[in-house]
Amino acid sequence: MQHRNNTKEDSTPIEPAEFSFGGEEARIPKKTSPKTDKPERENSYWPFLLGAVMLSGLVGVFWGLPQVVQTPKLQTDKMAVAKTINTPEEDPAHASPYSDAEIMQQRRDVQKILQDILALKEELQERQVELWAFEDYYSAEDLALKADSLYRKRQFMQALEKYRESLQALETLRDSIPERIELHLSEGKRALDIGDKDSALDAFNLVLTISKDHPRGLKGLERTDKLPSAWWRYIQAKDAYSDSDLDQAKSSLEQSLSVDPETVEAQALLAKVEIEITERDYQKAMSSGYAAIADKNYTSAKQFFNQAQVLKPTAKAPTIGLQQAKNGMEREKINKLLSLARSQEKKEDWRDALKSYTALLKKDSSLVAAVTGKARSSARAKLDDQLQELLKDPLTLSEGKRNHFARTVLADARKVNGQTPRLVQQIEDLENALTQALIPLPVRFKSDRSTSVTIYHVGRLGNFDQREIALKPGRYTAIGTRDGYRDVRREFIVKPGKPVTEVVIQCAEKVNGANNS
Repeated sequence: MQHRNNTKEDSTPIEPAEFSFGGEEARIPKKTSPKTDKPERENSYWPFLLGAVMLSGLVGVFWGLPQVVQTPKLQTDKMAVAKTINTPEEDPAHASPYSDAEIMQQRRDVQKILQDILALKEELQERQVELWAFEDYYSAEDLALKADSLYRKRQFMQALEKYRESLQALETLRDSIPERIELHLSEGKRALDIGDKDSALDAFNLVLTISKDHPRGLKGLERTDKLPSAWWRYIQAKDAYSDSDLDQAKSSLEQSLSVDPETVEAQALLAKVEIEITERDYQKAMSSGYAAIADKNYTSAKQFFNQAQVLKPTAKAPTIGLQQAKNGMEREKINKLLSLARSQEKKEDWRDALKSYTALLKKDSSLVAAVTGKARSSARAKLDDQLQELLKDPLTLSEGKRNHFARTVLADARKVNGQTPRLVQQIEDLENALTQALIPLPVRFKSDRSTSVTIYHVGRLGNFDQREIALKPGRYTAIGTRDGYRDVRREFIVKPGKPVTEVVIQCAEKVNGANNS
């Protein structure tokens, strides 16, 4: 702040300046020389003269002192401080120091408001306010022009109020910038959402006019450039969707979103298409699953139901289908195993049939066919083992206990209902073996008359050259003894259907001779 020298030349009161707000050149204040009245030089009025001097001092304080401070010069493109108007000069003798000081204060208030107005106008004009708030801006300027008019008429208080209204209008306009930007951004986005490139371009350009390099404005402008390509693919998708070609619609929508991921219409349609594709594929998988069950192709059925479950994880139907497929597979295994067991029974492979029925009961203990099959197979397997064991060594059938056991087994075999070829043959073979086991067969023994022959479990035959006796089929042991000679032992078998068995038994090795050697 600069101060003026307190000289006599600067003590002259300054008249209120006139301001022009709208586009006029600012007029520089012009100093005027005040008229001075010569006081009458009458000594009789000296006290009055002294009072006038004191009054002049007060005027200097309230009027001249504010002029010592130089008011900053304001410059704008359309507004500047105006020159002081030429108004009729007042007679200092009739001026009120208090009123003058009040007027000066009002003028200073005007100066301050004008500074704020000019700064705000400059900011708005840099944002090209005429393009996006023409009416509001010139409405505020009109208030300033009205204030100028009141100021020229020296109606400072009224002018001050008008200037304040103009400033408030401009501040309101400035404060509305964020809201206006959001409004134009919304308009731009709305235009993008309906494929209106021109409207979107206007909206985003307006955003960038208000706020240069606004991030969302730049992004909107970038999306506007991509709009034709993205929108064209969206239209293709929409047509495909109308034709129920969901796969083509999805492909076109994905291409559209690859150009502009924020295309709202494409996003919405893609979500709808994906839902319908999921539903279509889900229904197809479920239908294929039940068709596979009907064809007893349970492995394929499980695959289809698993696909459906992936498509709709929360759906209950795929779980039910999977359980049905699983049950079908178990039934299939049971049926195959049951069929195998029955086939083994037909082949009279009772041991394997018993294993198959046992495995069936492990899968389903309530399966009646398996319960009865196991019991039947177990009894027949036991009987078969007994028959086979008896027929394996029919020579033992002549023995008392063995013969009795064989006849018991034979009776059990004859009681079996629905006799099978193997069992019939076993019964016949055992009957023949039992019959033959009781028929003695001739056995010829040869010796040297010196050897005594004895047959275990039969008796002593004595000494002979040759002798023939009848023996039942079986295994026998003959012993030859002779004094001075080593005993001999001969085992022989009597078999049905064989020629006459010949057994030679004689002691030829001397005991003494053996010792001498």
